[in-house]
Amino acid sequence: MANGVVQAARLSVPRRRRSGRRLARHKSTIAFLMALPLIALIAALVIYPALYSLHLATLNKSMERFVGLGNFAFLFKRELFWMVIKQTVIFALSAVIFKALIGLWSRTSCTTSRRKGSASGAACCWCRG
Repeated sequence: MANGVVQAARLSVPRRRRSGRRLARHKSTIAFLMALPLIALIAALVIYPALYSLHLATLNKSMERFVGLGNFAFLFKRELFWMVIKQTVIFALSAVIFKALIGLWSRTSCTTSRRKGSASGAACCWCRG
């Protein structure tokens, strides 16, 4: 008798269907699914040119024959290449340092000249929050 009651209780409980509703409850999941086509488009616009440039870098000068990494070996042996790399690194580092120093100086001068009517305070009104 007890087994019949347990079996009847099991049969009367409807089973839940697993569907996309549980997945769709989260707003972040819906937002990601809606942004997925844009993410795929941007990835395609970045990945395809990168792979194509690597393909072109492994061809000879007339772009007819595959030479592999021979172009890079030729480039790394040249003194001119290393001079250009050195100048690029120096320029990039000095530009970052000088921009940071100029920004720090301008912000410091704007915050120290808070007096009304001062010429430097009027000139730096753009940086007041």
